[in-house]
Amino acid sequence: MTLLFEHFILLVDDEQSITRSIQRLFRKEKYQILTAASGQEGLDVLAALDQPVSLIISDQRMPGMTGAQFLEKARALAPDAIRFLLTGYSDVKDILDAVNKGEIHRYLTKPWNDDDLLLQVRSALEAYELKAENQRLHKLTAQQNEALTELNQDLEKKIRERTLEILIKSQALEEANASLERGFVDTIRLLSSLVETLNPRLGSYLNFVAQLAKRMGEGFGLDKQEQEQIEIAGLLHDIGLMGLPKILLEKDKEDMVEAELKLFKQHPIIGQICLQPVERLDPVGTIIFSHHENYDGSGFPDGLMGEQIPLGARIIHVAADYTGFIRKWPKDILEIRQRAVKYLGHSAKNIVTNDPQILIREIIKQILFRQANHQYDPDVVNKLVQILEEDRETNKKPGEKSISISLWFLKPGMKLSQELRVSDGRLLLARGSVLNAEMISAIQKLSKTILIDERIEISVG
Repeated sequence: MTLLFEHFILLVDDEQSITRSIQRLFRKEKYQILTAASGQEGLDVLAALDQPVSLIISDQRMPGMTGAQFLEKARALAPDAIRFLLTGYSDVKDILDAVNKGEIHRYLTKPWNDDDLLLQVRSALEAYELKAENQRLHKLTAQQNEALTELNQDLEKKIRERTLEILIKSQALEEANASLERGFVDTIRLLSSLVETLNPRLGSYLNFVAQLAKRMGEGFGLDKQEQEQIEIAGLLHDIGLMGLPKILLEKDKEDMVEAELKLFKQHPIIGQICLQPVERLDPVGTIIFSHHENYDGSGFPDGLMGEQIPLGARIIHVAADYTGFIRKWPKDILEIRQRAVKYLGHSAKNIVTNDPQILIREIIKQILFRQANHQYDPDVVNKLVQILEEDRETNKKPGEKSISISLWFLKPGMKLSQELRVSDGRLLLARGSVLNAEMISAIQKLSKTILIDERIEISVG
């Protein structure tokens, strides 16, 4: 798509080397580049400029005013401008502030990839032009519709022509909105990946819950939007626990004292409040608020029961508890059996296997079945068990097969069937990532300095 307008881009960074580097990168693009060395200077530039700014790229860590604070104030001066946040840090709170207050459209890390930055900027400016064109067309449509009421001749023909134009432009607007929605969901997934980079154990847990819950939602026949809402709820369902002592987070609810349990029971409420500034996350907030409600009404915070509890919340409840059980159980076969007696009594002896993973899975299934109609919706428990049985048959997602190949034989277009991590547990690429030439080159370079498994699991078929 050829850009039609002259675009002003504002670069805000206290390091002149950064703004100069980006200016050099954009030299051939014929953009009008404005620079500022601080958030306040950036606001002064916006206030004095008599031309609209199409794009603002701001650093996060600046003296006096953070990038998130600057972008929040800049939104009032240039509400239509696309906003990018650029930082070398991965602070979850900073990211959340930027998303909630500054309503950023992209989150970019230092050092950036030049080609990727050029592509992101051009895509943003194309979206800016499309939005401006849609606004112009809507205004034009309103004016022309007013004129139609004054016409007495060729009324039917003019209405047909105008209706056709509106339909065409509305379709373009819907497609643009769908693209923005996809970008929004991708941003949430990006935030989750950053959490996993900072805390591999927590991030892995949240990602597992999200993917399992999404599959359960798909199994119930929910539409794509509802599945994505459940996935996001899975990624964010414990956001209200942020800031609580680590020792509290590692306890089971049954082992908490009264004061600890009181703090713990507040986290669904806090989680919903955290998401309220973003209107599109309202359905997700509702799921998070109710994900500790029990099917028999004994849960919290509102004591809802049965189908009063949103289906998404019932799904997250089962998926999160199953995942938590799996990750907290010991690995030794004798310890597993001893703990099983605590939950199942003497019936635990009826589970006959010496494979620790199979034993844990069967024990947890029995625990979930026992709590069906009490803690859990029995239909949701059955759906989880159905998925587990499918996975047991294939040892992968249903219908998915994989092969293990050397990282030196990777080719563009291949898809990862497992997460790719470095030896200390940090996540590099999520399962399902489709490799391109740049990714493959980076993996191969990284393997020379950081221990990465020589064999990579690739989906086939």
